[in-house]
Amino acid sequence: MSDEPVRVSDHAMVRYMERVLGMDVEQLRAHIAEGTRRHQQAPCVRTLGARFLLVDGVVVTTIEGRSVPGYDVLVRLIRDSEAKVA
Repeated sequence: MSDEPVRVSDHAMVRYMERVLGMDVEQLRAHIAEGTRRHQQAPCVRTLGARFLLVDGVVVTTIEGRSVPGYDVLVRLIRDSEAKVA
């Protein structure tokens, strides 16, 4: 048996939230989309108690709402997100 920790994929996390915790993930997705819709041209939107990073109109990550990411952090997050989307 390996001493390495087991990794959990994002897919597994989403299914756990849906199937075990009973969360309606699609309803949550729609809630975030509606909350950010008016600001979809901005790179970072503060709404719904969080900050959402958008790349080409796609919410790609969420940052805790009270945090104010610096320019360098935003640039890194955008570059990382663009690499994943491409």
